[in-house]
Amino acid sequence: MSHLRAWIVAAASTAVTAALITPTVPADAAPTASPGVVGAQTAGDSLFPHQGNGGYDVSHYDLDIAWTTPNVITATATITATTTQQPLEQFSLDLEGLSVDAVTVDGAASAHARVDSGDTFKLVVTPASPVSGEFTTTVTYSGTPVSHTDPDGSDEGWVATAAQEGAVALNEPVGAMTWFPNNNTPQDKATFTTRLTVPYAAGLGALNRVAVSNGVLVGSPTVSGSTRTYTWNQPNPQASYLAMVGIGRYTASESDVALTSGTTHEWSFADPSATGSGRFATARGRLSSILKGIEKHYGPYPGSSTGLVLDVSSLGYALETQDRPYFENSIDGATLIHELAHQWFGDAVSPADWSDVWLNEGPATFIETQVGADLGGGTSTHDTYYGDWKSSSASFWATPAAGFTDASDLFGSQVYARGAIALEALRTALGNAVFTDVMRTWLETYGGGSATTAQFIDVAEQVSGYDLAAFFQTWIYGTTKPTAWPTAYQPGTLNPTPTPSMDSLVRVGRRVTVVTSAWDPGATLTYRWFLDGKAVPNAYRSSYVATAFSLGKSLTVAVTGRRTGYPSVTRTSSPRTVLRGFQVPMADPTVRGNPRVGATLRAYPGSHSNTTLRQQWYVDDRAVARATTTKFTLRPQDRSRVVRFAARWTRPGYFPVVKYSSRLRVR
Repeated sequence: MSHLRAWIVAAASTAVTAALITPTVPADAAPTASPGVVGAQTAGDSLFPHQGNGGYDVSHYDLDIAWTTPNVITATATITATTTQQPLEQFSLDLEGLSVDAVTVDGAASAHARVDSGDTFKLVVTPASPVSGEFTTTVTYSGTPVSHTDPDGSDEGWVATAAQEGAVALNEPVGAMTWFPNNNTPQDKATFTTRLTVPYAAGLGALNRVAVSNGVLVGSPTVSGSTRTYTWNQPNPQASYLAMVGIGRYTASESDVALTSGTTHEWSFADPSATGSGRFATARGRLSSILKGIEKHYGPYPGSSTGLVLDVSSLGYALETQDRPYFENSIDGATLIHELAHQWFGDAVSPADWSDVWLNEGPATFIETQVGADLGGGTSTHDTYYGDWKSSSASFWATPAAGFTDASDLFGSQVYARGAIALEALRTALGNAVFTDVMRTWLETYGGGSATTAQFIDVAEQVSGYDLAAFFQTWIYGTTKPTAWPTAYQPGTLNPTPTPSMDSLVRVGRRVTVVTSAWDPGATLTYRWFLDGKAVPNAYRSSYVATAFSLGKSLTVAVTGRRTGYPSVTRTSSPRTVLRGFQVPMADPTVRGNPRVGATLRAYPGSHSNTTLRQQWYVDDRAVARATTTKFTLRPQDRSRVVRFAARWTRPGYFPVVKYSSRLRVR
């Protein structure tokens, strides 16, 4: 979110005093008595305890929204989710305002009720029978969406634009519930398909309304009578607060924007009546240089597309909606960098709790200065944030950057300026190379998900090899001004650390151990195993047993050495291909019975776990057709011939084993 947002503190209580529930039960709904639990009506956020829900995880939202003047929508939301633990006999979605016409779960009509009290807005769904595993909820709803007022007095959610010409939906932190039912927490990201239908008249030409959302525009807009429909697909995980809608008489522009490697497609939209529309082309022209400038420090652009949305509204802020940020009335250079930086910090990695929002705003503010200096020769991050620390008053530090408890402080200066100052202090302490490694590792580890300040500290400690608890207590959690700017750590150097190796060939089922005998004896070693370059879940020990899944893949192990007062060192072994394993030695099968014509012989192949057994009888070493059981009745034509039994054991990832019984001559 832009640091230019004008915040108005509202002294409003957020306590829920009552719950008004009006149930709507379809006539054909017939709940059964199957066992299930009631899903939680909270995701446990420290600042917004009545937002989000528990018991399920959403994987995809399919939104079909038709808009008409004056700002009325008719919509269907189809939500694909999976239960996270026990079956659910009841669950909830966040939805404020609007009228719910029907709810189905897996195609069956379901009872539903509304909770509308204080800051709690829920659609409570009771399916016809408890859901377990993946399930699909379809909500049909309509009405005039409302805007939502936050504890700091700012507005968000679905907002009509000038003269009811259109609307924008901007959601940070909880406004998404004003226009579609959702699990309104950044902990639960999902992909999106958003179809937006708006009025259309061929005679209006460029004056027709255009509809924009996140991700990629699928094909060309489709016209049906007096409407036109735009379909947007977001293939990347996206938090509900980052979803957006823009409807207006926009000028649409698109191009391929060059990145450090390859391109990404741009879809941009501007209301020609916006005061800054004349400079819109200039802002678009800077997309490539800014994105490549951020990539230089923090790695590949994580979005599915890029672009800008410029509209006329009275919200007072710009916002980092995923892929194409929103700007109100005009776009200035610093804010453009800030909102694009959020595509990495905030959009790719989101805060797991809203009190950790400095992980969005601190880096975006820092990058605004860093990339601004790179591209335009402005003041360096050190001069900027060292100066800000030096000149700051005691009151500036009264609210911690993370862990604050008042929701009205959500977008206070502590998350922007203090966040950026803390990052520059960390860069000073660790050095630029290690600091950059910390930030890139953070993105690589949690990209597509959400994480906490504690997890950021863990990444910083793992990458740097230092105990940073005191540093973060001072610069992030502290409520007094730090008395001194940090000096660069002066680490020693770990003894030469050779490339680790493996003690044997790698075969399925065989334990292979990493060899690190020449490493610094004072270092603590940790291990991470990889198959074809992808980390193996829970493979953190010094040895590893390959499974059948690993067959033919390339196995490597990364060893990291850490020692107090020294930077950590990581070395990765040369790759080894996982070969077939050898099955446990097996005894020869035995055959019992009198080997004479007319008698039945019985074979005993033995028992071996996790194997598939195939059996075959042979006469004079020729397989007997259809003789594939443990019993074989000797025929007249077998007289004076030699019979024996063969057992063939197979197991995925292993060489097969074939064993034969002793030979018997038939009388």
